[in-house]
Amino acid sequence: MPTVAIIIQSVRHVDFDNLLMLFQKCLKDMTKEDAGLDIVLLEHFQSSTYLDFILGKLYSSSREVLLTQDMFEAPVNVLFNQPYEYYQLLAWDVVYLPRDLDATCFPNIHTEFYDILSNKEVDWSKESMRDENIYSVSALGGTFDHLHDGHKILLSIAAFLTSHRLIIGVTDQELLQNKKFKELLQPFEYRCEGVKKFLCRIKPVLRIEIVPIRDVCGPTGTVPEIESLIVSRETVSGGEFVNKTRKSKGLKPLEVHVVNVLGGNVEDGWKEKMSSTELRRRAMKKDAR
Repeated sequence: MPTVAIIIQSVRHVDFDNLLMLFQKCLKDMTKEDAGLDIVLLEHFQSSTYLDFILGKLYSSSREVLLTQDMFEAPVNVLFNQPYEYYQLLAWDVVYLPRDLDATCFPNIHTEFYDILSNKEVDWSKESMRDENIYSVSALGGTFDHLHDGHKILLSIAAFLTSHRLIIGVTDQELLQNKKFKELLQPFEYRCEGVKKFLCRIKPVLRIEIVPIRDVCGPTGTVPEIESLIVSRETVSGGEFVNKTRKSKGLKPLEVHVVNVLGGNVEDGWKEKMSSTELRRRAMKKDAR
């Protein structure tokens, strides 16, 4: 897969209108159908609230540009909080570097340069709470079909909050019979592999455990070591149900950490959110051509 990377030294000074133009510039290097984009953030994040906000901006703005070329499924990954040496080991075809960054940091790669995106002052009050690696063991769950940007934000925040062990419940095939366009649902093993591959790229030191979900709670209803459950804003009620279940079994309730939904709003039932259903619909439409 041909890949393009954009290296950003400090996102707090980024003007996102200028960033859109940089994404547009990258399109010339993403002409193949399976091209992907990595956005590498060199600054270190300490607040999940701030990170959640930034991930939402980066994923939505990059996707906005990719959709102009109908690149709905082109993979985008936002990488953060890893040692500089880790990024130097990754293989890209083209790297976009800020002009004031030493190009020798990424040798043997085709390099494009861009000017500083902005130097205006921005109020980052969202950065106030520091909660990186606050939990030793966390959990989250989902179908993770056609792994998309919304999934990646949820998984990224879960990885950010967790220092040691992250348990991911993936809905087994038997609970997906009522899904729209179910004939295009990816197999269980394929969905698990997508989750694991993404998390290993985001935070390779994290211990990843993937288990099938065959009931409402999955592992969160029985595993005593879990400290936190990470949910999207549209599934907060699921966290409440999990804690009721744990209480009935004499287990300690979980801290429920809520992640923003990418697109849509609660008033319209998250109608415009990024979803696997929409990806399956588009795939069906493409196959019908």
